[in-house]
Amino acid sequence: MAEILALGDCNMSGDVNFKHNAYAERFARRIEKSVMNVGYTMATTREMQHFFQNYYTKECDIVLLQYGLVDSWKTFKYAPYVMYYPDNLLRKIGRKVVKKYKKITRQVGLNTLLGTQNVVGKTEYQTNIENLILSATNSIIILIDTIPNQQQFRNNEIVQYNSILSLLSERYNNCYKLDLYQDFLKNMDSYYLDETHMNDLGYNHVTDKLVSLYEKIKKEKV
Repeated sequence: MAEILALGDCNMSGDVNFKHNAYAERFARRIEKSVMNVGYTMATTREMQHFFQNYYTKECDIVLLQYGLVDSWKTFKYAPYVMYYPDNLLRKIGRKVVKKYKKITRQVGLNTLLGTQNVVGKTEYQTNIENLILSATNSIIILIDTIPNQQQFRNNEIVQYNSILSLLSERYNNCYKLDLYQDFLKNMDSYYLDETHMNDLGYNHVTDKLVSLYEKIKKEKV
């Protein structure tokens, strides 16, 4: 069984260029532990609950958790949400229908008329993560910032979701926050593969910070 469980979205799983070599794997190699990376493109904290249930074991010493990019996205207020995991044919068809529906609502101005909301609201986001924390009290849980997006209009929401991680890390003794937002904001030209995904330098930076944080946690526990 893996000693590290990595839960998150596309930056956790790694772009196709970094499959099996994203920061979770690099961190695991540096501290000589085994890892199960179940990062998943487009995943939110709703999918997280299923991944956690399916892959978490008592042998897991560390949980890396990085969600917020999709949770914080603003979309049409009355658009249904179709899960990405567990997935099946009906859900794939459903997502295509919903995507078309949301495109039409934008085109006819319903987003402006009736409003938008986050894919996963802040209260639900916090509750989803808090439930995981309460189910893994014997593990070290590292809550990882969502990095800023190069589509600047997205970043106000990202900052608010990162602040929820800060709150939870202060509330629970087994939780620690990995602050990345400002680091990536200052390195928009060097840490990104595209407007959303990290490149090799970005992954190395996160890995270095994870190792430093883990070493600090170990000292505190001695």
